[in-house]
Amino acid sequence: AALAAYEDSIGVALHDAATHAALRHATERADDEAVRDPLTKLFNREALLRRGDETLRGLDRSAAVALLLLDVDNFKDVNNTLGHVAGDQLLQIAAGRLADLVSDVEILARLGGDEFGLLLFDLPEDGTEAPLGQAQRQAMRRARRLAAVLAEPTEIAGVTVSAETSIGVVVATAGRVDMPELLRRADVALYQAKDGRSSVVAYDPSHDGASTDRLALVAEMRTALRHDDQVVLALQPAIDLTTGAATGVEALARWEHPRRGRLHPKDFVRAVEASELLAPFTRYVIDKALAAAAHWRAEGIDVPVAVNLSARNLLDSELPGDITELLRKHRVPAHRLVLEITETVVMSDLTVIDEVLSDLRQMGVQLSVDDFGTGYSSLTFLTRIAVDEVKVDRSFVRAMSDSPQAAAIVRTTVDLGRQLGLRVVAEGVETQEQRRELTALGCTAAQGFHFFRPMPSEEITAALRSLPEPPPAAVATAA
Repeated sequence: AALAAYEDSIGVALHDAATHAALRHATERADDEAVRDPLTKLFNREALLRRGDETLRGLDRSAAVALLLLDVDNFKDVNNTLGHVAGDQLLQIAAGRLADLVSDVEILARLGGDEFGLLLFDLPEDGTEAPLGQAQRQAMRRARRLAAVLAEPTEIAGVTVSAETSIGVVVATAGRVDMPELLRRADVALYQAKDGRSSVVAYDPSHDGASTDRLALVAEMRTALRHDDQVVLALQPAIDLTTGAATGVEALARWEHPRRGRLHPKDFVRAVEASELLAPFTRYVIDKALAAAAHWRAEGIDVPVAVNLSARNLLDSELPGDITELLRKHRVPAHRLVLEITETVVMSDLTVIDEVLSDLRQMGVQLSVDDFGTGYSSLTFLTRIAVDEVKVDRSFVRAMSDSPQAAAIVRTTVDLGRQLGLRVVAEGVETQEQRRELTALGCTAAQGFHFFRPMPSEEITAALRSLPEPPPAAVATAA
């Protein structure tokens, strides 16, 4: 009996030990999961903040530290075009490559979405100006190395992609900052980096206000899109150089901001493109442009309206469906909408862009290549996608009287358009001399202050009515 009782007590003790061990392992696992990102297994944002602050407090106050804030620029594009699984794979691949380049004394984390943070401590510890400059050079060199490794192509869902990365870099002394301040500064630098797309930028205190302003601008645009009187159109006709008739009207967005006054696209488009507002903003502008076209069509004026698109717009597989719905809403034929494709689209070689453009072509929507001649990629693009029109960049038009090279580019573009059966529209025409030169070259149409300045919607119908009617058989172009 004593032996049996002893064996029972041993069994209970072993069971209790196993239970305690299991509980301990479960607790450790839960603690680890609490600081880990479930997708990449890297530290999460909270862990970076807490461990970073702990490390900063343990360093000499003059020790140089650096925070690299990385953003995968094309994550949303991959996510939207190839699916969420592919987007997750891109993040996992990026995380794996980063982890391979990080030492044990550095802290790497996924901050959420497509952002990663890397805290560096192995930098010169003297906090004087020269060593801090040396530390920044080291951090920038490290950031460029990370960007290069992330950019190496890989195959996801049968498509070759790479993690195009923007990186903001901030260097400081441990005794002067905490982690929230480092993150704030790195975010300011990251926003400047994203302006250049796939670049590395060091923190500059003079940009602090711009970062805050950008966040406010996006929030204010969200409000503006819920109203009908803030984002308005300025409309500018293009003129046939032979007949003097309007060949189309370009719709340019203007923001009548209640506090900032009138804003042009250069003042807000970059912030919108970098946010989730790009699709609703684009739909809003196309909606207003088609409403204007429907109005002048009702007045017996049959010319198309043109709207500018960015590369990110054309990575949106829902764009053709949205445009179909808007064309139906305003009862405007598809061939009376022209989509102007920017140079960033021309330089993109993603299959999905070609597919979206092909869908738009099949719908009957016209395509125009804007700023033609500013990049060699334009010619390559014309072999991939059938377009209706090319627009000669204003810089060549402005310089063609004084620069043989600029004149040659304009002449070559006009000749190319004639051979390919494309309309050629010259932008930025401001003088009678420029008009005569373009007419002599055989350019189809021109747009600029020499003819019309951009005007409000309520003035465009009268302006169009003042022009000769286009020949009935003419295929309309757009500005």
